[in-house]
Amino acid sequence: MTDEIERTEALLIMARRFQLQELEWQEEGLRVFIRREATPVETVGTLPAPRALQDRRSDAPARATLVELRAPMTGVFYSAPSPDAPPYVEVGDFVEEGQTICLIEAMKVFNEVPAERSGKVVEICATSGQLVEQGAVLFRLEPEEVTT
Repeated sequence: MTDEIERTEALLIMARRFQLQELEWQEEGLRVFIRREATPVETVGTLPAPRALQDRRSDAPARATLVELRAPMTGVFYSAPSPDAPPYVEVGDFVEEGQTICLIEAMKVFNEVPAERSGKVVEICATSGQLVEQGAVLFRLEPEEVTT
């Protein structure tokens, strides 16, 4: 029973730390479901003036060509194979389809995540140690046909 309490406490801490709205965990006869109620937040102040319409137009074509590489599963994102190793990829790197770009730890198993397309990394959207949900954007690439 003590192990179950410790696991439940660890899940509560993780849900709070990563500000998860829901968390479900099932293991060896233990099922935990955590749901946080949204708290209304009052904001005070003014919004900054929007950028000029022309600025948005110039951004649109470049943004539209980017490819989003998404998390294939829920777990903890790691940018490198170990804490003292260099990251698999950095902004500006060119990746080949099938190349390992990160790890996702799920249920104490480290899963290599391959690039689904070749291209130049223009944005890394997750930080090492961050809990990511399935479908979350991890990287944005400029596809190979655009970079060549």
